[in-house]
Amino acid sequence: MSSTIRHNNRQPPWEQGAETDVISFGTWLRRQRELREISLREIADVTKISIRYLEALEQDRFDVLPAPVFAHGFLREYARYVGLDADEVVNSYLTAQKEVEPDEALDAPVVHQRDVKRPTGTLLALAALGLLVVVAALAYFAESCQSQDRSEPPRMAAPLTQPAPKLLPAVEPEPGPVSPLLVTIDFSEDCWIEATIDGEGQVNELHVPGESLRIGAQKTVSLTIGNPEAVRIEVNGQPFPVSAPAGQVLRGLEIDLDALQAADQTEP
Repeated sequence: MSSTIRHNNRQPPWEQGAETDVISFGTWLRRQRELREISLREIADVTKISIRYLEALEQDRFDVLPAPVFAHGFLREYARYVGLDADEVVNSYLTAQKEVEPDEALDAPVVHQRDVKRPTGTLLALAALGLLVVVAALAYFAESCQSQDRSEPPRMAAPLTQPAPKLLPAVEPEPGPVSPLLVTIDFSEDCWIEATIDGEGQVNELHVPGESLRIGAQKTVSLTIGNPEAVRIEVNGQPFPVSAPAGQVLRGLEIDLDALQAADQTEP
């Protein structure tokens, strides 16, 4: 088996051997896919990655991508399906991302100091006149308050009695339907998840640490988990084991109500 020697200062794969045609990381990624005659829709259907994120990778729109852990996972799935080295593609993506980072010093807004004009004599005169008006108003208000305190207080009218309102009986809300299969998923890290409920309904969401997802079904729930190490699953209040290789997407995790009930009956 032949071995490959890697150097830290080598060119990115999309610039190797390109003397006149320098392309970006996303363009190189798209050309690798087109050389193998693979469509974006085909990759999206197999890897369960949104086609919006796949287009962002091939168009160098890195700001559209989610957290880095998901972007790396998307790239690995893309590379494996197209037939590229997943580690090399991720390293190339990190290099390309550093090249397009904006220079904060160049983007800093320029603050122009405005000229401050000194108040003219007219403004000072108007300010003094306004101050005199305010003082006169305060003196008039204080004198009015003192005259009211010396006068006889007005008589208070007896409050009118009103009958107490009749209370309507409380109406309790009708309880909603209870799902025989309840799946609760707690997230300790960033994780995207796709769920198919009873073969029809579908959930495709991105969750952050501390969030929980509750799924009610009649018979089955099928899960695809982007980061299996970041989830804890309970089925009808009981822990449900999750096992998957580290750093890989877990697909086709089936939770079947009939199978769970059969397992409960066989246990002593």
